[in-house]
Amino acid sequence: MDITKIVQEIQYVLSPAVMVSSSALLLLGFQNKFSNLASRFRALNHEKRVLSQKDRRDASEEDRLINLNSQIHNLMRRASYVKNAIVLTYLAIVSFAGTSVLIFLNIYSLFQLTHLMIIWFLLGLLLIFVSAILMILETNLFYKVISLERRS
Repeated sequence: MDITKIVQEIQYVLSPAVMVSSSALLLLGFQNKFSNLASRFRALNHEKRVLSQKDRRDASEEDRLINLNSQIHNLMRRASYVKNAIVLTYLAIVSFAGTSVLIFLNIYSLFQLTHLMIIWFLLGLLLIFVSAILMILETNLFYKVISLERRS
């Protein structure tokens, strides 16, 4: 077998690895954001619990409690978007890794898997696309939450 051909075939198999790496970088950011949201949720929920346990609250504390409920609700929506983006990004990584396996099988087996390879790679791209849209939605919610925080 020609060494040039072997090297080229290895490059074909490893090409989707670039998408795995870029997806992993996105995933790192998403998971960091998710962790920050969890910390923020705990802090707001603690403040809400403290205010809720008071026997008597003045008007500003009642307003703050209402504001906290709204912030926590929106924070949970944000966390849901980020969680879904994380899951979709993991699925994209699986899809890109699967594409590499299919390319390998296409080269070194009797099967012709060209259409399946294209579909798997496209699936990975679509999953990354949807996860990016979810993060756009989460960013819009973030702005809404900080607007609520500014008012209290």
